[in-house]
Amino acid sequence: MMVLSDFITAFRFLTILPLGKGKTVEPERMAASMAWFPLVGAWLGGALFAVDYLLRLVVPGNVSSVLVIALLALVTGGLHLDGFADTLDGIFGGRGDKARILEIMKDSRIGAIGVVGLVFLLMLKFVSLDGLFGDSRAYALVLMPTLARWSQVCMALGARSARGEGSLAKPFLEHLNGWHLVSASAVTFAVAVLLAGLKGLVVVVPVAAITVAARLYFNRKIGGITGDTIGAVSEVNEVIVLLTFLV
Repeated sequence: MMVLSDFITAFRFLTILPLGKGKTVEPERMAASMAWFPLVGAWLGGALFAVDYLLRLVVPGNVSSVLVIALLALVTGGLHLDGFADTLDGIFGGRGDKARILEIMKDSRIGAIGVVGLVFLLMLKFVSLDGLFGDSRAYALVLMPTLARWSQVCMALGARSARGEGSLAKPFLEHLNGWHLVSASAVTFAVAVLLAGLKGLVVVVPVAAITVAARLYFNRKIGGITGDTIGAVSEVNEVIVLLTFLV
């Protein structure tokens, strides 16, 4: 029962779709829900594949690519896209000042750098996805959200919060443990291997490398990570998955 509750918590956090009754979740259970982030990602990927398959029966492939990318943004509420834009605004606008970077990242308004970054990110997603066909396209659509959400768990385990109170990431960071990552990794690797065999495992490598590099960078830059930086890395890793299959 607890496993189902944790999965529902993960689903409610990562999507805008109603599942179960809304209620206050203890920080320990919020952290435990991260073990199921990749499974929610796999569900999202399966939905993207199904929609893409049906769309391509009636519209050109490039139109389907745009709509599938838009659907992912819609279903997730643009949560990680927002984090990506805020992170860019903070890093480039803060000019190396930690307090200033965090202040800009907390601002709900989006700046010019954030807009440019979002446009570039979405264009790169579209071009990469539109260049994929057959099995590679199917694998990429499923593994893109799966591996990106696994990277969120990797980013959070043992990480320091760059903010004090009020951080969206803090409840996850304080209570996440190694077993949560083991569970998340087991789900991730199972999906990757069952779906794409050796290719699935190969894609894990650049995602893991980007995640480790990003975590080290943010530790040096702002003394830890935030919810925005987790979202930003997740978005980057979605592109990495597409590019890896494209290459």
